[in-house]
Amino acid sequence: MERTKKGLNVEIGKRLKEVRDNLGYTQSQFAEILGVGEEHYRKIELGSTGLTIDKLWILHKQLNIDATYLVAGEKRENADIDYLLTNCTKVERDAILHRMFEYTESVIRGEK
Repeated sequence: MERTKKGLNVEIGKRLKEVRDNLGYTQSQFAEILGVGEEHYRKIELGSTGLTIDKLWILHKQLNIDATYLVAGEKRENADIDYLLTNCTKVERDAILHRMFEYTESVIRGEK
């Protein structure tokens, strides 16, 4: 089945919303990160406007969001925690763990 551009935009928008929610950001915050208005960002999540390559790049560079996941829905095979912690510097490892603890705390508080 051939996918339409609109259909792909909707799929990408759903995944983008999921990622944004998982990170604990508002639509307003993501709009600011991407340098677009809130209404424009809302349209990206709804799929009525596409996510441009330069915006994908911003999400990847600033938030470490996997562009392949956003576009194709495919997750990296090597994205498990052991792999991440083994293949990074001590500083990177500490940052990952800190982020995991913050995320866990927010889940426990019911914020996510």
